[in-house]
Amino acid sequence: MVLPEYPFFPGTTMREDAKLLNSLARKYQRALGADPLVMTRFLFSYVPVTLFDRVFTTADPADELPIGSYLWLFHLSGYFGGVWLRGELSRTGHNAGLTSFSSPQTEEGFAEQVSAADEVLDAARGAKRALLRYNEDSLFDTANPDDPEQPERGLIDTFGYNEGYLLQIVDAPPEGLSTPADFIDCPANAAQAPLTCGYLVNRIQALRTFEPVAEKLAARAGPYADLAEQIPPLQEAGIARGRMVWDGLLNVQGFSQEAYEQLLDISSAFLETVQATALASVQAAADGKVAVGRKAATANAMLKLWLDSYLVGITDGRSGRALPEFEEQ
Repeated sequence: MVLPEYPFFPGTTMREDAKLLNSLARKYQRALGADPLVMTRFLFSYVPVTLFDRVFTTADPADELPIGSYLWLFHLSGYFGGVWLRGELSRTGHNAGLTSFSSPQTEEGFAEQVSAADEVLDAARGAKRALLRYNEDSLFDTANPDDPEQPERGLIDTFGYNEGYLLQIVDAPPEGLSTPADFIDCPANAAQAPLTCGYLVNRIQALRTFEPVAEKLAARAGPYADLAEQIPPLQEAGIARGRMVWDGLLNVQGFSQEAYEQLLDISSAFLETVQATALASVQAAADGKVAVGRKAATANAMLKLWLDSYLVGITDGRSGRALPEFEEQ
């Protein structure tokens, strides 16, 4: 892999790991066979999906996985994903509000971003009571003292927003383009099946593990009843905001078919990831499952850093931004 310049500052728990990145690239190449390598699908979908599945299938991921390297890979995926999407939105000529704004990452901002992930990883390694409290709290928004109008979003809102955003770009594709049939299937009302969508292609294998959790939420069974009441209104509010943002503030009109399909692939992979993490957190909180709670918290640390780095990339308006490239064999 050949990496162009990207924001990275030494001195945090994040570790550059070219060996792991190249190993994933070789596995991706073997999986494709003779098909062409596509960087956007590799770095923005294949890499995070592979790592999340490893988190959910490892007994104690915060201690057993190379967490510093994972943070780096999610940083790369998020940052360059944001750079790519900014470039595509800019090319349409319809998103001047975004493309006229630039805020490159500072060293202080980078350190804060990694520190926020580290705090969640500390929870993943913590004592049972504190861990399970974190699992439940992570589902909900928390106050942001620096900006009371913009709370720190929890997993319910994150799922709802990205569900609404994906449904919006599926329902209103770029003029003249088409969306694959049955690409995504979400209930008309979140109360019918909270934190649940179905996908034409399931990328996160671990998501299947949490199907019984979704069923218990929908049935309001036992200890799931309280969460089943609290989740739908927050999810619906997130859906409405996601649709609103991508039906005016941002839009995909003018995307090429290739770019549109890549965005669908990336967006559904992200939504599946949030869904699995949220359902794991629900199970840990409702059933007191410590092992699941440690996986959920570790996954949430990666998810938070992935999303933070994406926001860095999409708001980095410096000239000369480029994507990584595969090395010629």
